[in-house]
Amino acid sequence: MTAEISPQPLDAFLRSVSSTTYEEARRLPGAAVASSQDFDEMQAYVLDLYDGVDAVESYVETDGQVVDCIPEDAHPAARRWGGLAVAPDQAPPQLPHADGPMTADPRSRQAVSPPLRSAVRTAPAGTTPMYRTTLSGLCRFPNLAASSAKQRPPDLADAGETAAGLGKRYATGEQNIPCLGGASRINVWNPFAAASNQSTFSQQWYYAGLEGPVLQTVECGWHVDIEMYGNATPHFFVFSTRRNYEAGHSFYNDKGQAFQPVSNPYVRPGAPLAVSQSGGTQVEYKMGFYFTNNAWWLYFDDHAIGCYPAAWFGNGPMATNAARAKFGGEVGTLITQWPPMGSGRHASAGFGQAAYQRVAWVYPVSGGTAHATLSEAGSVSGPCYSLQITNNSGSDWGSYLFFGGPGGNGC
Repeated sequence: MTAEISPQPLDAFLRSVSSTTYEEARRLPGAAVASSQDFDEMQAYVLDLYDGVDAVESYVETDGQVVDCIPEDAHPAARRWGGLAVAPDQAPPQLPHADGPMTADPRSRQAVSPPLRSAVRTAPAGTTPMYRTTLSGLCRFPNLAASSAKQRPPDLADAGETAAGLGKRYATGEQNIPCLGGASRINVWNPFAAASNQSTFSQQWYYAGLEGPVLQTVECGWHVDIEMYGNATPHFFVFSTRRNYEAGHSFYNDKGQAFQPVSNPYVRPGAPLAVSQSGGTQVEYKMGFYFTNNAWWLYFDDHAIGCYPAAWFGNGPMATNAARAKFGGEVGTLITQWPPMGSGRHASAGFGQAAYQRVAWVYPVSGGTAHATLSEAGSVSGPCYSLQITNNSGSDWGSYLFFGGPGGNGC
């Protein structure tokens, strides 16, 4: 039996953060911090984040991330929002037919939603788990704002901005519809991405303000981002921008305390996920957002994980509803080589080989649920990436899409 790794105690960790110098930080593996001023900002951010916080228990997650179990009222999001989130009494509406494991189908071998480590290990009473924000992790970015940046999609960019300039490619299906969110079952893979240069996603987007001066979103899915996590494992993520993907108004996971988690959630944003095997067992997780109780609630395998309170969006359009739902793949690069999307195989490879999202649906503002009716969106031309959409199939796949590709040059 493998012994559990013991992490550095939180108080010792904070002493090391306080004593680290810029010159030492520059020599950390993968360090990209741009200047001593940027380092000072990162150092102050970590120390402020944990000011007055004690860890009752700490442990190391399966991918090496440290988890601290801290008093609930000391959680940074609780300090911002006046407490941790309390899950709604009533679950979101469901499709008329049960959304469960796949039945007999010529595409189906096996698809599972494996248990998560975070679902098994419960924090001590009165505490809640939080991934440790480290100085070494932040120093993999040039500055603090870059540690949670997500570029504005090119189809929503200002006139004159191009997809090439933004370093993004997409294979997505979308529907323009006033809605309260939606959901899908997202198939997980582990495509390659180069450290500090590339990222690859399978996700959902819910937008509002598409034609106005303020674009706002809530987003969720999985991504591979070595710069963010320090490893090439796919991680569950949540993201929101309340103003045009601008720094200081756009955050991943628990950064910026925009996302208000429940106590002891079934899974934490940032958690490592199990992956599918080519030609074998397919791993999928059901996830999505539902706007209720004056907040955008994130659900993962039907568990309420946390929310973005409507107040996060101020007087913006997402304080009431979204205007577009979008599902599919995204990749980003800072070099000429583009990374694989999904499994790295084209959509035509089908089940067991290509990435998919199935049972995609939306919550119309009029109430209830509806199978998503998706139209192709994003840059899928050429040999790099492809997309196949089937709307309301009449099977337990509902509306679904296969997508992905190997990437390469000239995408």
